Amino acid sequence: MASHIECHKLCYTPEQLFKLVAQVERYPEFLPLWHSVNVSKEQYNELGQRIYLTEQVIHLGPLYKSFCTQTTLEPFHRIHIDSSDPMFRKFSIDWLFTSGTESNGKEAGCQIDFKLNCEASSMLLRPIFDIALMDTARSIVSAFENRARCIYDH
Repeated sequence: MASHIECHKLCYTPEQLFKLVAQVERYPEFLPLWHSVNVSKEQYNELGQRIYLTEQVIHLGPLYKSFCTQTTLEPFHRIHIDSSDPMFRKFSIDWLFTSGTESNGKEAGCQIDFKLNCEASSMLLRPIFDIALMDTARSIVSAFENRARCIYDH
């Protein structure tokens, strides 16, 4: 199973970074492997949190693989993504956004905690998938950091 945990402190607000991660339809513009994304259904749960279903296509070498995810947004603190797609035995991503503070108590940037757990259901695809996904997982937070610079540091 591919598992990756990463923590970064960035100079943006939790709201800015949350909004950036929540814009899943923009992922193919800057995330490795992402070929296309389509948000197919939006709803709200009993807590008023936005939930959307997404169809995504990733490009793994010569293969294009389509899968569906469900994303739950807890503004501006947490984004949880999971999938019950047959392509995966297990799939979850969690993003946590925590305000940083300086020694004088003022807000200073945002701590991002990123956690990915994924296992392909196909024994044949699992080794390829795990290698490609782990390489991508290591670059995901950096890709979002670069995207934040492009958008917010103009």
